[in-house]
Amino acid sequence: MARAEGILRLLLVDDSLTDADSIAGILRSAGHAVRASRQNSVADIEKSLTSQTWDLIICRDTTTAISPREVLNLLNRLGRDIPCIVLVSKQDNIEMNYELGAQDIIKFSDTKRLQFAVGRELQNLFSRRLARRNERALRESEKRSRLLLESSRDAVAYMHEGMHIYVNTAYLSLFGYDNEEDIDGLPILDMIKVEEQARFKSIFRQFSEQTDSKPQFVFVQCIRANGSGFKAKIEFSHAEVEGENCTQVIVRDESIETSSNERLQLLLDHDLLTGLHGRAQFRDALEQIVNKAGEAKGDAELLYIVIDDFQVIKEQVGLGASDVILKDIAMLFRNVVVAGETLARYSDQVFTVIIESDDDGYVLERAKAYQEAASSYKSNVNGTTVELLCSIGISRITEKSTSITTVLDNADRACAKAQHEDGNHIERYQSELLESNNSMDKASVWQIRLQEALKNDEFELFYQPIVSLHGREQELYDVLLRLKEGDGSEPLAANKFIQYANQSDWMDTLDEWVIIHALKSLVEHHKEHPKTRFFIRLSKQTLAKTEFIDWLCKLLTSYGLKGDSLVFEISETAAIENLENAKAMISKLKDVGCEFALEHFGSGLDFSRSLSELDVDYLKINGDFVEHMTKDAENQAAVKAIIEMTKEAGKQSIAEFVSDANSLALLWRLGIDYAQGYYIHEPSEALDYNFEDDDL
Repeated sequence: MARAEGILRLLLVDDSLTDADSIAGILRSAGHAVRASRQNSVADIEKSLTSQTWDLIICRDTTTAISPREVLNLLNRLGRDIPCIVLVSKQDNIEMNYELGAQDIIKFSDTKRLQFAVGRELQNLFSRRLARRNERALRESEKRSRLLLESSRDAVAYMHEGMHIYVNTAYLSLFGYDNEEDIDGLPILDMIKVEEQARFKSIFRQFSEQTDSKPQFVFVQCIRANGSGFKAKIEFSHAEVEGENCTQVIVRDESIETSSNERLQLLLDHDLLTGLHGRAQFRDALEQIVNKAGEAKGDAELLYIVIDDFQVIKEQVGLGASDVILKDIAMLFRNVVVAGETLARYSDQVFTVIIESDDDGYVLERAKAYQEAASSYKSNVNGTTVELLCSIGISRITEKSTSITTVLDNADRACAKAQHEDGNHIERYQSELLESNNSMDKASVWQIRLQEALKNDEFELFYQPIVSLHGREQELYDVLLRLKEGDGSEPLAANKFIQYANQSDWMDTLDEWVIIHALKSLVEHHKEHPKTRFFIRLSKQTLAKTEFIDWLCKLLTSYGLKGDSLVFEISETAAIENLENAKAMISKLKDVGCEFALEHFGSGLDFSRSLSELDVDYLKINGDFVEHMTKDAENQAAVKAIIEMTKEAGKQSIAEFVSDANSLALLWRLGIDYAQGYYIHEPSEALDYNFEDDDL
């Protein structure tokens, strides 16, 4: 949509009225007719975005009530296609804002660059709006053409070199076929009686060779799918489909008067089982809503409702009973519908609802109403109690929604995510950028929490045995970090939070905490089990710490331990990314008597490089390969190749994530040296595994 009368509608997010006036003046001096508004609170900005149309947002990083990240998150949540430029107070602040997704980050005093960036972004914006308008016009044109064909009482088909490439519903009905796929690629000659094929072929070929010829007619006997025949009048005319020359064919049954198209229209518009709007009518309604949003005439939202585990229910109760269940659930949903909503059955167990509202809170309440309707269903079918739950994905329909396919795909993705949460869940679609920004916010929260946990001693260590299958007998434990939960529940495993700690500059301090507490535990355990050894992970930050070895040596001396009681490990990818530091650290640790292991081996792109570059003693095979190896031939082949590679290199192999007896048996046959996993022994606060009574 082009600007009205060349006016630039500018939203300024700034605490300073003086600075906001200055920015508007800079843009006016560049020739823009600026109509500006200044806001500096989340509520006012959201109200402005939902009630008005804007061409540009300029956001200051000095605004106290809302940050540039929050502004961009709000834009993405609301689905607004509005370029946003961030003005920073210092040159050093530019780089730290790169990841936000703003169209540009400019120093406040750089007026020339601001004028240039605004001109560029406005041109891009108007190009996008024009493209969307043209796309809508094209879709409307295609839709009208398709509707004309589908609603036509005549049987219409398109042929390329005598083969069907498109047929309408009337054509399928006339010839007795159920689906377009049944006739796709079928020669039209096969639908003509044998004794008339030669004449038809001659007429058809003659017409095809004369590209400028007028439509022609031929009367022949046609054959239906069931073998019955009818006298037909066939009309040929030249046409073009997706740039390809073809022939339009219209077939009319001359033996009977063509019947009314009312039943066909009913089939197109409604789902016969439930009586709700059918897929075609729903898509038409959705297209109208998408076009309306694209013209800035109001946003809407789509609910994509999937009955959880419906295939399992269908297998339990049978096809007939499952149809009854769908009719019942449709009735429950129909009782929930309110004005401004369009309810349809989109496919087997999928229902869709268009809600003409942009109020996220209201739409969420409506989604809960449909979810509660589904959960209220209870029935007993042939002795089987049927209870229904549903997952719902929500997709916002905005000016950035380029097509109904995009809206449906987004809702489907959100619903899939809801189902991944064990079903009976509601999930709203978020763009990758918004998820990324939310992830950044989450990282900040986690880092604060983890620093507090380190300060308040809220971490603890668990231990998981590593047992020998073909390796030398050893008493090995993997040291695992856990975070205590204040509510007394099970502590959090490291995979829930370690990624955020790794992003910090204090991860080496956490490494030291783990080592100190692990050595305290090892000293006590050595009183009865002097052969026990610990595997301890190191971060990339510790690899780069030159004073780490001296610190470790002093610590070992203070506890009366030797270096050979420890095996340090680091992930393969981290080691390769910090190759020189890793090589230096491995060498120094070996001088102290420690051994070294590569964790998650197989994660890198080049296994052989890790082996050739790093002088390690153990390779812990990526647990993702091991966990699924009994059901996945590729994973099994990868594990086998890694085991063979480690043997050739003279290293010891360890399999992580051994979760069942079949996996353990297969690993034993493949010649793995050591294994660990929940099937062998769960991680525990106690060092209580009996290595001497190991009957694996």
